[in-house]
Amino acid sequence: MRKAAMFLILAGCAAGGSAQYTETDNQKTITTDLGNTFYVSLPAERTAKPSYSQNILTLANDSIDMSQRRTLEFTAKALGETEIRVGPGFSLRVQVLSASDRPGMHLNH
Repeated sequence: MRKAAMFLILAGCAAGGSAQYTETDNQKTITTDLGNTFYVSLPAERTAKPSYSQNILTLANDSIDMSQRRTLEFTAKALGETEIRVGPGFSLRVQVLSASDRPGMHLNH
């Protein structure tokens, strides 16, 4: 079990601190930048196929880890908004933004 936890920590570091969401984030709205990868970790019993806009997100991986958690790895591939649904009991609204659109973020041209 510690190996799985360590893997997730290292994976997050390698991906630039990728965010992870769980069933405690049910029905929340999150924002992520274009190109970012994030993870949704749910109990392994949630076997329903996730639904979401494939125009906005890419599902890179859907796996069960050693601690019996289902991990869905998403990458934001286009600007916009979608909702990830896994069965009737989990939804997560995702807004994909450009980093340059965030308040207080200024780019030097």
